Amino acid sequence: MVLAANNLIDAPCGGRGVCGKCGVIVDGEKRLSCEVRVNKDIEVTLPESEKASRITSTGFKKIFEPEFIVNGAGGLRPLGIAIDIGTTTVVAMLIDLSNGKELESYSCLNSQKICGQDVITRIHYSDEHGEAGLKYLQNLILDDLRSLINKLLEAQSNYEVKAITVAGNTTMIHLFAGVNPHSLSAAPYKPMFDGALKLNAKDLNLNNLNCEVYCLPAVAAYVGGDITAGVLACGIDEMSGKVLFIDIGTNGEMILADNRRMFACSCAAGPALEGMNITCGLRASDGAIDGVSIINNKIKFSTINNATPRGICGSGLLALIAELRSQKIINSSGRFNNHELVSLDSENKKRVVLDAEHDIYLSQKDIRQVQLAKGAILSGVVTMLKAADLKPEELDKVIIAGQFGAHLKAESITGAGLIPDILTDKIIYAGNTSISGAEICLLSQAQRVQCENFTNKINYIELSTLKGFDKIFIDSLKF
Repeated sequence: MVLAANNLIDAPCGGRGVCGKCGVIVDGEKRLSCEVRVNKDIEVTLPESEKASRITSTGFKKIFEPEFIVNGAGGLRPLGIAIDIGTTTVVAMLIDLSNGKELESYSCLNSQKICGQDVITRIHYSDEHGEAGLKYLQNLILDDLRSLINKLLEAQSNYEVKAITVAGNTTMIHLFAGVNPHSLSAAPYKPMFDGALKLNAKDLNLNNLNCEVYCLPAVAAYVGGDITAGVLACGIDEMSGKVLFIDIGTNGEMILADNRRMFACSCAAGPALEGMNITCGLRASDGAIDGVSIINNKIKFSTINNATPRGICGSGLLALIAELRSQKIINSSGRFNNHELVSLDSENKKRVVLDAEHDIYLSQKDIRQVQLAKGAILSGVVTMLKAADLKPEELDKVIIAGQFGAHLKAESITGAGLIPDILTDKIIYAGNTSISGAEICLLSQAQRVQCENFTNKINYIELSTLKGFDKIFIDSLKF
């Protein structure tokens, strides 16, 4: 945890020894750093540092009527800050409230990642370490925000920050506010507060600011303000027709709208789609394989920024699975078929090698991890369609939102089986609608009210307690 706390390594599992991503060389021997106990002087060689190079800081934003503020106190220029707190990344945007113009935008990785890559791990960290653990997690995200806000404001003069709006999943908002998130991980899975949460920047010690901090309302424990921000930004609550909205990440959160009737659910997709729990997986950073094709039984791939291959990220992973599926290199159960691209490793286990020089490959275990993630997302889609009495072909459009979804090809999404093949041509991308929804709420009190109103009307489906869901999930595992 010392190395992770200083951003020298990644520890996606929070130091539990299960992700295999915190590898270092200790006195010439490869070790997982979470398993090393230091009781003497040692020499540690760190892996090459990994920086996220694909943080999406903008998203679709509907046309709406902003409520401009002409002047701040004493004639100072009124400014506002919109924030998206994601499990993996954080984005902050500075807005001139007199005209709605975006002035600056900065982003960073969420420092809470050192306590675990997903929300469940962070909730468990808070539970295990009590009040001190909760405070530690809160301070990590507050420090991130203080740094981003400093960057936003350093070139500004004669200003007054009038308001801050924050969108994030329910766990992130609990940790940001310093509220124990334990209730989110135990039945009946209820947040500790209902509706929008209103805080004060002064109480949070945010850069000596003294203004309201408005956190967008959540639907449920695992359908948070980032999703209601997306519904607001895309105008889904006002749409006619049948629309499926999906934010693909460690949690697959989705909304199904049928002529303003809305259903919501969340599925535990896990970190595999972000490159974690995958043998050669890594997040989207320089050298990550982000696209794969198989032509004449030859594997071709691209890497982020054309850098030397270091592993495979989520977009490359789904592209590869889609190709293996279409070329019948894997069967419907996810097992490797006999094929010239399938080889055996030193332990006689099957794998597909993408780059022998850099030892980058996909194992049977890796496919199972993707299978669990895709099964979770598809089962959620199937369940909501069933609740709305709709067939996939009846959908008018599928909106893909979020950091991860912004970099996926439609053919990879359906080709890997996350949603039915018939929807390929109906997929559109909305980008980071969490930040754009927060921006809308920054510029309009009326839009805040609208967001709060439709949030109360969304029909939430709790998959973990739904009768017959286990069969839907098992069926959805099939390729």
